Amino acid sequence: MTVRATRPASRQRSAKAAASRKPARARREDPAIRRQDLLAVTLSCLAKFGPRGTTGREICRQAGVSHGLLRHYFNNPDNLLLETYQQLCDNFLDRFETELSPPDTDPWVALDHFFGLQFSEEWASPDVLGAWMAFWTLVRTNEDIRLVSDSFNERLRALLAIAAARLPKKDRKLPLDDAVALLSAVMDGLWLDFCLSPTRTSRERAIELANVAARRFFAG
Repeated sequence: MTVRATRPASRQRSAKAAASRKPARARREDPAIRRQDLLAVTLSCLAKFGPRGTTGREICRQAGVSHGLLRHYFNNPDNLLLETYQQLCDNFLDRFETELSPPDTDPWVALDHFFGLQFSEEWASPDVLGAWMAFWTLVRTNEDIRLVSDSFNERLRALLAIAAARLPKKDRKLPLDDAVALLSAVMDGLWLDFCLSPTRTSRERAIELANVAARRFFAG
């Protein structure tokens, strides 16, 4: 009689399970998405802890990542706040520029869309407000942050001027630069008022008042 060797039951189960498993593939998140996630965590940290408490270590702890990963996604983690501020400004201006891109868009409609964007949840959230307030604090002590702030305000006014220049010239009652400066100040004030107290100035009311100001400044 021939005796056939057999494997222990536990080893048979292990071998069978291993054979049924497909080779694991490393799951890598898109670098752009991971970087945006880290920027979002940085904004949240700024809102909670202010600029002094928003350290690389705290960001890593909140995001659940290693410091090495932070270095992988940012040019200089020591300048993470500067990169975050630059990204925040660029994102905002890019969205506004998109609203102005179609040449056949009615100029008043383009402004209306911008007001809606400014008071959207994306740009008028507690985290974004906290981050802006932190950056405003840093403007007075950090030269690089100040330069980004100056560039942002210049570019924003330039885009507003482009939007205003498309309006019928017969509607313009103020010099263009004056009207743009006034509208920019009104928008900032309404945005801050809405962020601080949505019950005092609702989103709908803020958009309505921005529209009223634009039509007064540009159409008399």
